[in-house]
Amino acid sequence: MVSLIPWNKLYKYEALERIDSTEGRKYVYGDQRLPSVTTILSATGDKSSLEAWAARVGPENAENIKNEASTIGTHMHTVMERLLAHKDLPRPTNWLMTQGYEMGYRLVNQYFKHLECVFGSEVPLFYPEKYAGTADLVGVYRGRQAIIDFKQSNKPKKKEWIQNYFHQLAAYAMAHDQVHGTSIDYGVILMAVRDGTTAEFTTVGHEFKSYKETWMRRVEQYYAGIGG
Repeated sequence: MVSLIPWNKLYKYEALERIDSTEGRKYVYGDQRLPSVTTILSATGDKSSLEAWAARVGPENAENIKNEASTIGTHMHTVMERLLAHKDLPRPTNWLMTQGYEMGYRLVNQYFKHLECVFGSEVPLFYPEKYAGTADLVGVYRGRQAIIDFKQSNKPKKKEWIQNYFHQLAAYAMAHDQVHGTSIDYGVILMAVRDGTTAEFTTVGHEFKSYKETWMRRVEQYYAGIGG
């Protein structure tokens, strides 16, 4: 993969300590304790659809479905992370692991041919005094500098259903711009679905700018909430 997807360590990414607590995930940068992007998304999002689904399928069943999806997603991410790091994959020990691997390689085979170079994988990013998080990938995709995130889904999704994902991309792009002096205006979601399909969702230009604006309003909403 070295010749197929070259690395370009153009930016120096600082490691951040991660703390998980009942108040959500936080990252440590110096004396700052910054809430994670996912913590802010969860605190400022509309949970009514998720709550209705959990009530429909039953709390225990809903928890099992979420845990299974999380496990598959973890193994799917492992494929990309270890492939980009030129490391072997551990031998699968259960069927969820096998399914996650298959979904990861499906994304690799379908979309990595468009990945021209990698600046970083599992990239720690922070916006001083506001938030922090870990982007799956930063690099050049289809000729543009991009923030790229990998997602798995039990069912196919439509773009209008995944606004949180675009706000997540916007958060990472703004943090990268703020600290590293970039102007990233391209965000990419690469999704593997358990029915065997894949999907690529992108946002660029004015649309991505609107997601950045909405994301910063959600950050303000988060801090107003914990302050009140």
